[in-house]
Amino acid sequence: MSPPTTCFHCGEAVPRDYTLTALIDGIEQPMCCPGCRAVAGMIAASGLESFYTLRTDFAPRPEVDTPISDAYTLFDEPENHSGFVSMVSPDIHEARLLIAGISCAACTWLIENSLRNLPGVVSAELNLAQHSLRVQWQESELKLSRIFHSIATLGYQPYPWKLSLGAELIATEQRQSLRQLAVAGLGMMQVGMFAIALHAGEIQGIADEYRSLLRWVSLIVSSVVVVYSARSFFRNAWINLRQKHLVMDTPVALAIGLAWTASAYATFTNSGQVYFDSVSMFTFFLLLGRFVERRTRQQELLRQIDLQSLLPTTARKAVDGDWQQVPCHALNTGDTLLLNAGTQVPADGRLLVGTASVDEAALTGEHQPRAVCPGDTVSAGTVLLEGNPQLEVLAAGDATRIAQTLALSDVAQQHKPPIALLADHIASYFVAAILFIAGAVAWYWWQQDPQRALWVTLSVLVVSCPCALALATPAALARASTALKRRGLLLCKESVLEKLRGIDTVLFDKTGTLTRGDLTLASTHTFANTDEQLCQQLAAALEQYSNHPAARAFGDSGSVQLVQPVNTPGRGVSASWQGQHYRIGSAEYARELNPGLLQHPATEGYWIVLCSATATLAWFRLRDQVRPEAASIVAELKRLGLRVELLTGDSSSAGSELAAKLSMDDCHSGQSAAQKLEYLRQKQAAGHRVLMVGDGLNDAPVLAAADVSIAVSGATDLAKARADAIVINNRLQPLLDGFIYSKRCFHIIYQNIAWALAYNASLIPLAAAGMVPPWAAAIGMSLSSLLVVTNSLRLK
Repeated sequence: MSPPTTCFHCGEAVPRDYTLTALIDGIEQPMCCPGCRAVAGMIAASGLESFYTLRTDFAPRPEVDTPISDAYTLFDEPENHSGFVSMVSPDIHEARLLIAGISCAACTWLIENSLRNLPGVVSAELNLAQHSLRVQWQESELKLSRIFHSIATLGYQPYPWKLSLGAELIATEQRQSLRQLAVAGLGMMQVGMFAIALHAGEIQGIADEYRSLLRWVSLIVSSVVVVYSARSFFRNAWINLRQKHLVMDTPVALAIGLAWTASAYATFTNSGQVYFDSVSMFTFFLLLGRFVERRTRQQELLRQIDLQSLLPTTARKAVDGDWQQVPCHALNTGDTLLLNAGTQVPADGRLLVGTASVDEAALTGEHQPRAVCPGDTVSAGTVLLEGNPQLEVLAAGDATRIAQTLALSDVAQQHKPPIALLADHIASYFVAAILFIAGAVAWYWWQQDPQRALWVTLSVLVVSCPCALALATPAALARASTALKRRGLLLCKESVLEKLRGIDTVLFDKTGTLTRGDLTLASTHTFANTDEQLCQQLAAALEQYSNHPAARAFGDSGSVQLVQPVNTPGRGVSASWQGQHYRIGSAEYARELNPGLLQHPATEGYWIVLCSATATLAWFRLRDQVRPEAASIVAELKRLGLRVELLTGDSSSAGSELAAKLSMDDCHSGQSAAQKLEYLRQKQAAGHRVLMVGDGLNDAPVLAAADVSIAVSGATDLAKARADAIVINNRLQPLLDGFIYSKRCFHIIYQNIAWALAYNASLIPLAAAGMVPPWAAAIGMSLSSLLVVTNSLRLK
């Protein structure tokens, strides 16, 4: 059978003896030109192979000189946005892209700033560890293909984001880095042996033909090291120089290039000194430092892959009275699943039948199994240790808790705190200063001793490379963020660690924050011979429209069907039934409908009232348990010198009683969402830096306005969206850990910066004085970077 003679992508004839192919759906398909192979490879890598089965005609054949943007017009169509593009507003879209070819902070700076200069781009943030870019743009002004094209013209390859594809890309780049490191290491050892022979020959005498042979062999070996192992330094320096930006690879490329060029010239002319050993050694140690640093940064992405792997691919779903195996991506809210012991829970849900025990360590860090029974909720990704219960699906796919945790973690890593931006800014000026100093040193030594001018200048360029300064902040922040997540505090913004250091006041919500929020109905007090069961059913019908924890304290609403329900967050719910208007909630809220509202019995507790416009129907006393660690957490926060206050929407005496029990500094009860926000602004106007801790819908405005905000486990989606950090286990200890790690993190950062600056300040003068040879400068610079990374690892 003769081989295919037409291009699988465009249908054009494949030239004779042409062997270009692209892997489509696991099959190597023939391609007629590099352009077709590039486009087909991009389509396959993006998971869009269905393009070829759905097309009605061949794609137009791209020419080699076709603008790169033409290869990305596929992504201008909304049907191809699935999985990596979301809508922020009707005109603003957000895409998450995978960027291949980035290696250092300079790459992130270049891509971010180039995209921000595009008309229509709202924001662009690149995560170096994950190679992940989040970009927002106005669809009416800019097409997504233009964003792809702009990245490609910088010399980087963009792809739609997939976690598995990101892991594959990182693994590929790690293998490439390891090969480059191995070649540089072998070259360093081989050239080093030749250098020893040359140096010995200088002392003892050596024939010209042998010296020439050793130099030529050294040239060949070092050329392989420069061309293969050191090419990323030259590439990054050139890409950034084209954008008129100096990066730390600039002096590195300059040092390697000058040393190799001068040595090659000396070899060709059989004169002067050669520095092939210094070139190879410098390349090896710099690559070694970057390899270790990159592995450290990428540990978080590997952990995210581990979390995603907790989700099974299939589930047993009830279909027409039978259990059928279905893909997890096909699950919907309301489906009933049958779980088996020893497997992972495929979706967030509520137990319907049976009891079980689940291990939630992967999500919350709690290694103690939790017993669950009908009515209890479990999260996707947790392991079912025993039992075979039935589960009602509450959230599946991207709506699950584990998916939201991963999404929030991504947002946190994309956001750069001010101190990291400052370090990037300083590094740019630092490189300019290095080049100026190196030029001055070269001029001075050329006047004094021309034979030493080159290697002294090389030593200055090498020893002053600001790698350690560039790593000082991001290495520590990344490590602290990872450590806090493992302890149960998910940072939605890395700036939280910086801001926590200035906090002097902590405001707590009560229900669901300092208490468990698992309210139960303790007693019911009715008036005027009102039927108690009917009052409870009416209360249950009203509370089904509320997200407050009190809503879960009531049972079935029976046959009560309400009209025009209105939920007022933090106050209560109102609706009409059988032509009568009713309210349930705080006394202040109910009194607006019924000014003659009767008081509840003089019994301590959390009371809410049900009334109509003409009568007080019932008071309900609810019971809630204080979190066992609440007292110790409040005491520790006060020991740190913080003022701790309670800010609650509960107008009963429960708030003041809890504040007194926990020895809090102040209590403000009966606060609506607007009143909480106004109190926060008063504190900020007085010069205080405020941390707000809450969970409810009515806490969302004050969480958004606080200097730092933390939403606790079980918070509403809106509260989580407004928070700077989220407690992902059912404890308050992570809140205290945040303050502790904030202090430790910046202590480490200051140590890193101090070391980096002290290293450069002490070694640059020595190198300028000719006291540090290039090989020693290479070792010192690499060890300096490794010391910064190792010091940051202490945050583990």
